[in-house]
This record gives sequence, structure tokens and C-alpha cells, in this order.
Amino acid sequence: MDKTRCIDILLFDDLNILDVAGPVQAFSSANDDGVNRYQLRYVSLDGGAVTSSCGLRLQADQRLKIEAHYDLLIPGGRGVDCMLQQPELQEILNDWHDSSSDRRVISVCSGALILADAGLLDGRSATTHWGRAAVVRNLFPKVNWATDALYKIDDRIFTSAGVTSGIDLALEIIRRDHGSAVALSVARELVVYLKRSGGQNQFADILEAQFTEDRELARLISALHDNPGEEWTLELMADVAGLTSRTLVRRFSAKTGHSPVKFLERYRVKRASDALTNGVPIGKSIEVAGFKDFQQMQRAFKRQLGTTVGGYAAKFSK
Repeated sequence: MDKTRCIDILLFDDLNILDVAGPVQAFSSANDDGVNRYQLRYVSLDGGAVTSSCGLRLQADQRLKIEAHYDLLIPGGRGVDCMLQQPELQEILNDWHDSSSDRRVISVCSGALILADAGLLDGRSATTHWGRAAVVRNLFPKVNWATDALYKIDDRIFTSAGVTSGIDLALEIIRRDHGSAVALSVARELVVYLKRSGGQNQFADILEAQFTEDRELARLISALHDNPGEEWTLELMADVAGLTSRTLVRRFSAKTGHSPVKFLERYRVKRASDALTNGVPIGKSIEVAGFKDFQQMQRAFKRQLGTTVGGYAAKFSK
């Protein structure tokens, strides 16, 4: 039987409700087949109710305190700044992390600032919302900030870039805890909430490929994910996968319906479109997705989405 992971979700005034709703829905959906894989509990500093930035009132189950076997998830939002420089919270976070080798701390969006403020991210790789990039590098220079990444995992510290990337991180945690089949089942359910220019299955092939059980393809897909801007050639892809070019093309096409090169283009378009949807400027989206320049991204958008970059941004960006 799968082990149940217990997660406390920290609530505070002016949090971003999507930073909470996205990840916890993913964890909750992992239980939909009747297996109790995740037990969720909502806590606040005083055990009382809070008001999110959109005005939704949230009631905590209890006061934040250290308990054995509980992970902690910290969302982001405007209220993060008021949570900084609080000795009580800093002490709890440090004790939380140090008192158990199995306990994990997870942040979504600007929630990473709370972890950094407590010193938990010193010397570690972490990410946060791109809009906070300049601020966090100035305030917390001991952290290895990777603000272009959707999420970063460093030992038992998990950070994500914000909103939809909180779901990405939750899916990765589910995959690590309970395997690819459970994670893919959750991802297929939640994909309907993604904002797309076409049908809801626009990038279903990419989603499924990320959870492949084929070790060689998984190694390559992981490398493409980590370094989309690499000068990828078929030969380099084959070398990373540990396969011949011919074998790679055959197995990759059988799995995804696309050649590795075409898959990379689709993946870059997916990253760029997600970035644009979340309000990232076009110039930054080019970098995040790994395109060399605007013209390369423009051609890819026309081929994959049947629209221009500007047309997509005008219709779907925040």
C-alpha cells in the first residue's frame, strides 16, 4: 500500500489563492482512486482565519506547529512581505527542516522568500516568481537563484516559480512518491484547467512523454527540460539518450508521434506559451523557452499553434 504523506499548508493574509488551490488540488486528486496518498491540513500562525488577496476567506484547521511526519507547503502572494523578519516563523521553519530527515518544505511562487528569510535556502538552488528576481538576488545573495526554472529541488527543499508551476512541482512530487502512472492520471485530470490557444489536448503528447517509463527517452526528455536553449542536434540528443540516431528517432516517434527535433520545438512552444499566459514579457519568454531569437519563436508558433507570438500574447497573456 502506498505511504500516506501528510502536508500542512501555511495560510496567511493576502496569499495568492491559486498558489494554494493548484498544488493542493493535485495532491487531493492523487487520492481519487480511493488510496489515501496525501493528507492535507491548513494552518496559520495563530490558528485563525485569513483573507486571500482575492478576498476569499480561508479557515485554518489549527495553529502552525512542528509535528512529526508533516511536510510544509508555503504559498506566495502580496502577503509574503508581511511574513518576513518574524522570529517565531523563522524558528519554526528551521526546526521543521532540522528535526526530521524525512520532512520536506515546499514553496510556491514568492513563498520562497519566506524560506530564504529563514536561511533555509542559503547555498541551495531555488526559484521564485520571475517578477521577484531582482529583489531576491539583492536580499538573499547566498541563494543560487534560478528564476528561469519552473521549479527546483535541492535535497528536501522544493521551490516553484508560481501559480501553474506549483502544479508542475506537485506533479513531480507525486511522481517521486507514487510513480509515473499516478502522476500522469492527475496531470490528465488537471490539464483541463490550463489556458490554451487550441484544444485541451494541444500538448497532451508532451505531457505523456514527461512521464515515460522508457529510461533512455526519460533521460533525454529531462535534459531537454533542464536545458531547452542548448544547441540540440539529433546526434547530441542520441548521445544523451545513449542510443544511435536511428534507434532514437524510431523509439521517440513511437512514443510521442514526433521526431525528437519536432518534439523539442513543440516543447519550446509549450514553455513559451505558458510563460506568455502568465504575463512574462515576450523577450523573457524567448529566453525561458530556449529559442535563439524572436524569429525562431515566431516560426515555431505559426507551425505549432497557427498564430503569431503577438497574436497569442494579445489573446492569452495576463
